Amino acid sequence: MQKKKIIPLLVILIAGVFFAAVFLPTRKAITFHHQQTGELLSYIPVTNQNDFQLSYTHSIHRSEVIDYYEITKENDIRQVALEYEDTAIGMPSNALYEGEEFVVENGKYRIENMNRLFPEINLHTSQVVVSHVFHYDDHDYALHEYIDTGTFITISIKRLSLAELLRGVGMDD
Repeated sequence: MQKKKIIPLLVILIAGVFFAAVFLPTRKAITFHHQQTGELLSYIPVTNQNDFQLSYTHSIHRSEVIDYYEITKENDIRQVALEYEDTAIGMPSNALYEGEEFVVENGKYRIENMNRLFPEINLHTSQVVVSHVFHYDDHDYALHEYIDTGTFITISIKRLSLAELLRGVGMDD
């Protein structure tokens, strides 16, 4: 009689552990979602490295721009610096906010000490000049290798479940 009670409990326990392992968010990742559908397009598992960069070729000047970010403890994204080669249309000619510092060095412009906090970054991937490169943990990820050009994406820090990890394309694979 006792075996008849234990077996259903074991089945429920095993099913619960399986469900938790597959569907509960556990792995922290930098995620790339399609803005319109919310579909997880790709991800990079977060390591002990808390900073990353996004570089691209400016569509008007055709010069390199690098945005510097860090991941906060709250899983927000803080922009800490901006580096570029041209102050023409679309680029700042000086620091904009208190505490920021405008630096000119080696022919490049840089705004340092930025403290701009974002829950996510919305981005339209390059279509004409395919150039967005995500730099994280000593690796460079050309976004066009993982995400169709011309796609509107949202970059954010999320915890992913095993099921989500299996659906998305891991850039670190």
